[in-house]
Amino acid sequence: MRYLARLQKYNNFTFWLALIAGNALLFLPMPIISGRWKEIQNCPCQIGLEWLLLVALWVNLPRLWSQRGKNIFRWASFAVLSIFVAYQAYEAVDVGIYHNAPNFYNDWEFIGGGIGFVVDSLRLPWWEYLAGLLGFIATVGVVYFISTAHIRITPQKLSPFTRRATLMLALVALGYTFAFPQKAGSPDGIVASLSLKIKANIHQAALTRERVQAMRLVSPYKVYDYHRYTLAEHPNVYLFFLESYGSVLLKDPYFREQYFKLMQKVQNELESAGWYTASGLSISPVWGGGSWMAYTSALCGLRISQQPQYLALKYGFQKTPYPHLGRYMQSQGYRFTWVVPIDRELSPYTWEANKRFYGADVWLTFKDLHYHGPEYSWGPSPPDQYTLGFLRDWLSKQPSKPNFVFFLTQNTHYYFAPVPPIAKNWREINDPNFDDPASHPKLSSSEAYMKAIKYDWTVLADFIRSAGKDDVFILVGDHQPPLVSAPQDGYATIMHVISHDRKFVDSFLTYGLQEGMLPDENTPPLRHEGLYSLIVRQMVARWGQNPTILPKYYPRGIQIPGILPKVRSIYHKSQKFKPKPTESK
Repeated sequence: MRYLARLQKYNNFTFWLALIAGNALLFLPMPIISGRWKEIQNCPCQIGLEWLLLVALWVNLPRLWSQRGKNIFRWASFAVLSIFVAYQAYEAVDVGIYHNAPNFYNDWEFIGGGIGFVVDSLRLPWWEYLAGLLGFIATVGVVYFISTAHIRITPQKLSPFTRRATLMLALVALGYTFAFPQKAGSPDGIVASLSLKIKANIHQAALTRERVQAMRLVSPYKVYDYHRYTLAEHPNVYLFFLESYGSVLLKDPYFREQYFKLMQKVQNELESAGWYTASGLSISPVWGGGSWMAYTSALCGLRISQQPQYLALKYGFQKTPYPHLGRYMQSQGYRFTWVVPIDRELSPYTWEANKRFYGADVWLTFKDLHYHGPEYSWGPSPPDQYTLGFLRDWLSKQPSKPNFVFFLTQNTHYYFAPVPPIAKNWREINDPNFDDPASHPKLSSSEAYMKAIKYDWTVLADFIRSAGKDDVFILVGDHQPPLVSAPQDGYATIMHVISHDRKFVDSFLTYGLQEGMLPDENTPPLRHEGLYSLIVRQMVARWGQNPTILPKYYPRGIQIPGILPKVRSIYHKSQKFKPKPTESK
């Protein structure tokens, strides 16, 4: 009898331990991937519905305890828990890093299509790939061991209390799911239902598919018919998107004081050199990643928040040029230069598609920079100081022509470190012995991010101070920095307008920007998709041949539902923005 009692205790202990461990496996991906440990601490009793139902079914139906039943349930249990854990990890990437609702249609293009780029950009040593493979194998082994633990015990020896408690727990979880299906299908429900999560995912995918179909019917020439708004003066315009430059810098106590001191210093330096500044906020269509969607939304005046939308737009305008900001500037006699310093070559197909869609006259790529020094950050890339120094030198040697320059900074890209040292002369950086990035001390994400922000503003301020008196700078954050900001920080990013022309800078104050380099958090923000029409409107108002007749400002860009019937205009106006022949480098 003592032996049977000990056996029952062993079976009960093993059973509950396996059940708890299985549920822990389901909810560990979110804090591990996103760092949301506090949310898990606030709700430690999360339950996976399908996993619990399967276990309850096994321990309460003696007919299933045959050898054949054991084999069936062993693999069924392993399959259910494996699929559930995999989905939870996928959901954690979407929700925890990018703040997106899981969406198979979007994620197949965004995450699946980007894996190769990420792996290539990280340039990990071979042993890290091996460690990752071994880690994956170990994870599968742990899932198998836990998912089959209740099969290996003697179910006949489980106490009646264990069987009834398991059944009751399963019924309560099922009742919660029926009562709160939206919560059960969300990442934060006390009970998580894999079935409802997949159902919600498919629904989101269907909505995205509808948006993509609508995108193909967009008529941008009807909205951005700017051919009659001619400029009489042509200042050089620099549109710089600042990587991961989000409003968290204003909200988080750790960043706020340091950022305020930094921007006051930058403002004093620029003002002493004769520059006027205005700053505000602009809501990005993406959070934590997807820079190309953020700046394309601004250039095209159309909100692009999902990868299928971006691809539909880009590949839908390969033969017919999209009338974006760069093409408007070309139509006014500007040289459109696009700076891409990342040390990575796209496939010929993607590269040609990008060139056709964005239509820049000149592409300054990594090979054009002739760079041989240490590389940093994402891509990887040369330090921004080198890229900006090279750009300034290159522009000074070009034929006389107004410039429109687009550049996405690199050194504030996640993972924010290591941060390059500042060189006295940018040419000094082009030396393999200039610095050893691997020797830099390890910093927390917050420390590294703030250090990267300080570095980039040091080199940006230097570039701006040395610019011409007729130059205009528009600097916009692409999205919030991942892993050092939270959902409550929102999607707003910081933007600045900088020029020697006070009237041009002051014209943005009407739209919510404030004087100086610090925005007012309480002023309603702009939106990235509204920046195209606003920039053109303010340029025409200041330097247009007829500044009394201004193009309309579209604060939310193109509204797709309102222009769906007007499809044909995309063709008969396309030649007005035909790109000019590409200049030789």
